[in-house]
Amino acid sequence: MGRVVVVVLVLLGMLAAAMAGDRRGPRPDLVYIQPADVNTLDPQRMSHHQDMLICYAIFEPLVVWDNETFEVQPALAERWESSSDGLTWTFYLREGACWSNGDPVSAEDVRFAWQRALLPDTAADYTALFFRIRGGESFFRFRSAQLEEYAKRPDRERTADAARAMWTDAQRAFSEMVGIQALDERTLRVTLERPTPYFLDLCAFASFHPVHRATVTDPRWWSLEPETGRVRERFGWTKPPHLVCNGPYIVADWRFKRRIDLQRNALYDGPHRGICDRIRALTITDDNTGLLAFETGAADWHTDLRVAFMGDLLDQKRRGERDDIQFMPVFGTAFWSFNCEDRLADGRPNPFRDPAVRRAFARAVDKQLIVNAVMRRGEQATNVFIPPGSIPGFRSPAGLSFDPEAARAELAAAGWVDRDGDGRRENERGEPFPTVELLYTTGGYHKDVALALGGMWERHLGVRFTASGRDPKAFKDALRRRDYMLARGAWYGDYGDPTTFLDVHRTGDGNNDRGYSNPKYDELMRRADHEPDAAARMRLLEEAERMTMEEELPLLPLFQFNWYSLYRPERDAAGRPVEGGVRGLSTHPRNVQYLWKLQLVEAGDAGASAEARR
Repeated sequence: MGRVVVVVLVLLGMLAAAMAGDRRGPRPDLVYIQPADVNTLDPQRMSHHQDMLICYAIFEPLVVWDNETFEVQPALAERWESSSDGLTWTFYLREGACWSNGDPVSAEDVRFAWQRALLPDTAADYTALFFRIRGGESFFRFRSAQLEEYAKRPDRERTADAARAMWTDAQRAFSEMVGIQALDERTLRVTLERPTPYFLDLCAFASFHPVHRATVTDPRWWSLEPETGRVRERFGWTKPPHLVCNGPYIVADWRFKRRIDLQRNALYDGPHRGICDRIRALTITDDNTGLLAFETGAADWHTDLRVAFMGDLLDQKRRGERDDIQFMPVFGTAFWSFNCEDRLADGRPNPFRDPAVRRAFARAVDKQLIVNAVMRRGEQATNVFIPPGSIPGFRSPAGLSFDPEAARAELAAAGWVDRDGDGRRENERGEPFPTVELLYTTGGYHKDVALALGGMWERHLGVRFTASGRDPKAFKDALRRRDYMLARGAWYGDYGDPTTFLDVHRTGDGNNDRGYSNPKYDELMRRADHEPDAAARMRLLEEAERMTMEEELPLLPLFQFNWYSLYRPERDAAGRPVEGGVRGLSTHPRNVQYLWKLQLVEAGDAGASAEARR
């Protein structure tokens, strides 16, 4: 009992520390908890969920998603048009759109932001998304070659003047090579390498948001390094009071690792004006403290709950004991990668180079048992890579279901049979199937899943296994070297097209950690790249998913990820408004939330206001 009291007191102390100094003035209209602080508010450099949540509130892109249907809607661009071949897109910016300092938002601001994303100097995580634009990849390679050549020059030739001259050449090359043109203050023309049906979807993504060029290039923040020739950006411009925004909100205050305060942008005149006047994001990194903060009324919404006892909370929800724990399937899949190369990293023959072996191991896994008995968190077992129903118009294949008899038949057809009655599989030379080595990252549930998988393969296929954990850095190094047999994996889609998943199977793709290579698959994907008819293209991509999930199995999908959060629902089971409930949150698998849509349900509120329905 004494230990429990101590734990509670420690949590209360951590909560008090997290909330210290945040009680001055009236409570904001909406308070939410994020389990990690914002890393950056630079749209071109961000890649974390908590960063993008605020980005979508303070910056306005050309278009936004309807985050329930993911149809594209006007935002900074009031209208757009495309050429008949789908290669040229022209965007017309909204008249009167301005930055929070009063400057008009120009097409040049958008062009400048997209150029930043294509500069290797920026080191953006999503640079490759801009390679869909004509000349984007070529310019990236041009600038990379420039910097490599500059680094080889003698010290005496690496000067401020030399760096400026090289930058001038890069600017000229961008104008000549890349299909992004500011035709006038309010007109942007973009030319693509090839028709890209999801291009408008990309334009709503965080990396495509404009930035205020005059602020970013202010000499306080921007310079050229004579030593390297690179653009050097200091990031004071991404923090108040220097941050200039064009979205529904501005950042009023940012207390590092404590909170971020947003307030409505008085100069924003677009179609997505915020409902709440003030919003606060509390950073509480300890999982249990974040839960306690929510339960004590310090916040209205916990955006990303990660407590170890999630299964117990979900049991409470199922018993009707609480209505504030929420979960939903999201646009991501947990899987295990097969090493598909001919030999393992140490030179041994790799049994998993054979698709029949991979199919056998896939059919020997009871995924529903893993979800129900190991995970216990409500995940949805899956036999495919792309979350079913997450992309309009895409029909998922069936995949390979649990079938131990079929699994043993597949393994026998691949030449691995029990030849001496000892229960172990041997090849035609009498050599036993190698001990299966499973690699996972330490922490969390990954060890439990690895042991469950190994146990199923022992029981159903007669093979032996070992499981070993490594810290994230060592794990990533092993993946890069292909120093594994099977390794746990995860993938979240970045945009609303099947290629956001299917590209990882292409030969040579930077995310193809499995070393998988199949000319037939690459040709299918190439045909899809160049197919102008949207429906025909989708059928090709469906075939690519079927090939990899029913024949080739470069990876073994296990379950679709869930996203867990805390908030009171807008309405109860009887349809009555719930006071303090959060209105405006999306339940779409892509999990994009717009802060400008959110508000709390007030006492006596009979339904959504006109603003909330907007």
